[in-house]
Amino acid sequence: MTVSELARVVHGHVEGGLDVRVLGAEVDSRRLREGDLFVALRGARCDGHAFVDSALETAAAALVRSDAELDPPPADRALVRTADPLAAYHELAAHERQQRGWTIAAVTGSVGKTTTKDMLAALAASQLRTGASSGNRNSTLGLPAELLSQSGEIEVFVAETGMSQPGELSLLGSILRPQVVLYTRIAPVHTEFFPDLDGIVRAKAELIQWLDPDGTLVINADDPRQNGFPQNSPARTLRYGTPDADAHIDGLEDRGLLGSRFRLVLPDGEAAIDLALAGQHQAENLLAAATAAHALGVSVDQIAEAAPALEAPEHRGRVLEIGGGITVVDDSYNASPLAVRRLLELLARAPGRKVAVIGEMYELGELAVEAHRQAGLEAAAAADLLVAVGGADAGAMAAAARDAGMAEDAVLQAEGAEQAAMILRRHLRSGDVVLVKGSRGVGLDRTVAALVGEAA
Repeated sequence: MTVSELARVVHGHVEGGLDVRVLGAEVDSRRLREGDLFVALRGARCDGHAFVDSALETAAAALVRSDAELDPPPADRALVRTADPLAAYHELAAHERQQRGWTIAAVTGSVGKTTTKDMLAALAASQLRTGASSGNRNSTLGLPAELLSQSGEIEVFVAETGMSQPGELSLLGSILRPQVVLYTRIAPVHTEFFPDLDGIVRAKAELIQWLDPDGTLVINADDPRQNGFPQNSPARTLRYGTPDADAHIDGLEDRGLLGSRFRLVLPDGEAAIDLALAGQHQAENLLAAATAAHALGVSVDQIAEAAPALEAPEHRGRVLEIGGGITVVDDSYNASPLAVRRLLELLARAPGRKVAVIGEMYELGELAVEAHRQAGLEAAAAADLLVAVGGADAGAMAAAARDAGMAEDAVLQAEGAEQAAMILRRHLRSGDVVLVKGSRGVGLDRTVAALVGEAA
């Protein structure tokens, strides 16, 4: 739209060219593309208004506060001034959604959201013109930018929706107004911000009120916390997971790091699935995505045809051969207690010597010490060598592993990602399978990069 049209939507005032056209939006000046609208927001560490001048070298326009002291924009650029740029940004995203005839599928839950979202987008794209939010841009800051930057030619938009505090999913729901809502499993994450797991469940349920009454709610039948969700919407409900659910898996053949084979049973039939992603949890992610794809009109046979090409997103379960007969399972992007348990179970079934590199899990609040001790016990059962990465919580993990019987020299601790890489260089040998997993802030992707780069 033109800047003048944009200003009418957000009730703003234009400074500069009224006919300047904007093609997308972005809150991060480092991600700007030609024609974007730069949304200048005041954050905890910096104020986006400080970057407006440099942003306008790429961006077509900037959405700024009415009282911000800024230089006039260049001749072919514009400023749109408004009292609250964040509220205006959300209003703009809601307007864009209303103007498009897209079908929107929203994916939420506690574990596997990004992988499941990417799977669903790939399955839908086999039959429909599909767009999707990139990476894990699932917040009230990142997701509206993804929506505003989609091609107008798409038919389906698959959006990952996340939250760390109450109210965030309600806001995203009011923007998206989805026709399909898919829940992955709900587990204790972000517990620092909630009094208990029931609080997390209530916050996750906020999205349902915005589901189209003629749409479809897809829930995990193996997660009792989701049993009451259908009461919150008149939409059709599809359950997946248990043998008596609308969608389930039969005859699972776990092939370890090579993936799995199984029969996928959906309401419209069943088909054999060959999945290259490692771990039984990936089969569950595929089942969730397939159930939602069915709700979008993709048949079970079409899903079976598309499934072998599915790949794990970067740092989310990719299996890497780094040379010297060493295999790395790179799941370094993020971690929660349930996710760590699932990956350690995968490691336990792998051939060769098993090395677990586990970083601290953040935002667990009062549950942190016990969660890390439990991870240490699970690592002791699954691994031959443990490298715990971080501070006090990593120390609790290491101590629990020793208490469970791991030898003193089989439990090592690193302060950070770089030190973890140094330790691994000294201890890895041919035939090792190395699991790398931790919260994003630990930065274990740098450990993986050091190992892969060294091999290259």
